Amino acid sequence: MKKITKLFIIAAMFSSLSLFNGCDQLENLPLNIPIEKEFTITSSQSSASESATFCLNQYKEWNDNKDKIQSVKFLSAAYWTIDFAPDDLKANIGASVKDKNGITLFSFDLQNVSPKDYMGNNGFKIELSKQEIDYFNDYLNNLKEDPTCSTPSFTAEYHVSNVQWSGSATYTLHGKVEIVLDTEVTAD
Repeated sequence: MKKITKLFIIAAMFSSLSLFNGCDQLENLPLNIPIEKEFTITSSQSSASESATFCLNQYKEWNDNKDKIQSVKFLSAAYWTIDFAPDDLKANIGASVKDKNGITLFSFDLQNVSPKDYMGNNGFKIELSKQEIDYFNDYLNNLKEDPTCSTPSFTAEYHVSNVQWSGSATYTLHGKVEIVLDTEVTAD
């Protein structure tokens, strides 16, 4: 019984100490915002491409937090295959993301690969050089978002070449590129 009483007294002391110390108020919180762009290429040619334009304000996570963002920087980028046909498809797969002035922020090219190698948790991590990261961060921090997206902030270009397949007359490649932005938002 004495042990229980001692434990109770110690617990009460620690509780009362926390009442007097208070809590430090959180000023800013880290928040990662994923920006995904999907693409689908269906063709009967050995080379094909697709391009799409987009703005950050087209993404819910960005819109929900854009007024609270204190800083933003590039964190990571990756490519995944979502689906493809036929099963024996092989190709050179590549993509680039450009700013609104057409300057390449980053690009990648996978040579003679099977799309199935990049499905599920096996995405391809896109490595950027320090110069690419610095330019990307400068672009993000100086970006004046067009609320209507009538002047898109980014262009994504996807391409396949040296495509090899058998059986059907056409092939389809459905993939996505994801960019993760590391932001710091006010905690209110």
